[in-house]
Amino acid sequence: MRPLIVFSDLTLDGYMTGPGDDLGFMVDDPALEAESTGELRNVADAIVVGRKVFPEMSAYWTSAEGDLAHWMNTAPKHLLTTDPSVDTSAWGNTVLEVGDGIERVRELKAKQGGALVVFGGTATVRSLIAADLVDQYWLKINPVLTGAGGSPFTALAGQRRLTLESARAYSSGTVLLVYTS
Repeated sequence: MRPLIVFSDLTLDGYMTGPGDDLGFMVDDPALEAESTGELRNVADAIVVGRKVFPEMSAYWTSAEGDLAHWMNTAPKHLLTTDPSVDTSAWGNTVLEVGDGIERVRELKAKQGGALVVFGGTATVRSLIAADLVDQYWLKINPVLTGAGGSPFTALAGQRRLTLESARAYSSGTVLLVYTS
């Protein structure tokens, strides 16, 4: 079975987005991006993305440069949606996964291949965590407190114990934590 990785920026107080879905809290760290991109390419071969965040992600990544942008633009992407008429032409290699997103992800995990990595959005990540489909968490903890925002962990039915696989601090103050569930 293919593992599902959540790769997410978080504030120190645990939010994926700030108030009003603001992502301005993210600290740019080229060293972290270079290391994590190489590691992701070694383990993941496809991306899972939610419908709400798809337009923003496709607009951003198709105009971005660098190794991570290249990987994001060339890797196969699975767009979770209930709308079969969503236009995916703006972001190449995107396949619609129409229907119940949880069931679509279960089917994708059952196929052969490398890991699947989900970058967002908050509601998609929250639902995958609640359904206990996440195998690893790659959490970029930014040295920022927002006090409010979108949390991926609010739908948990109970406590979950995780195993720390690695922890790396960067000069930007950002820490990359990798946990397995």
